[in-house]
Amino acid sequence: MSFEICDATKENEKEIILNLMQLYTYELSFFEDETTDFKLLDNGLYKISKYIELYWKEEKRHPYILKCNDELAGFVLERFNEDEKNEIAEFFVLNKYRKLGAGTFMAKEMFKRYKGKWEIRTLLKNKRAQEFWRKVVKEVSNNNYKECLIRDNSRYAFYFEN
Repeated sequence: MSFEICDATKENEKEIILNLMQLYTYELSFFEDETTDFKLLDNGLYKISKYIELYWKEEKRHPYILKCNDELAGFVLERFNEDEKNEIAEFFVLNKYRKLGAGTFMAKEMFKRYKGKWEIRTLLKNKRAQEFWRKVVKEVSNNNYKECLIRDNSRYAFYFEN
């Protein structure tokens, strides 16, 4: 397996991420609770956050596509947030690549590209994401990280510095 992270700043790459966002949102909808709203529109597509458009407008936001052997495998949206931390805002790997190390590769690539303080948030019910981030963050931080409930106990977050 050969993994590659590609900048996704062009208009056609934006379309790819928006299309993958539909699969990502569908998966996240399994973890919906009173603090989330994954709205399926009348056209059969999920409503996508207005903030996604900012990844092609603001300097502190960075969209990437993950490829495996030159095939689409996922995406990641990284940003420098209002708390002056790097943040994995959205992170998605297609199912067929998950047990092959694609997510770990993509996460570590982000940590190599962006140094400093990090924040990674998950939905409270998304235990699979929490297990993934706990394993990766523990490794890249040499076990020097913090995890806690945030946003009135509606999200789970990981914090570390690299």
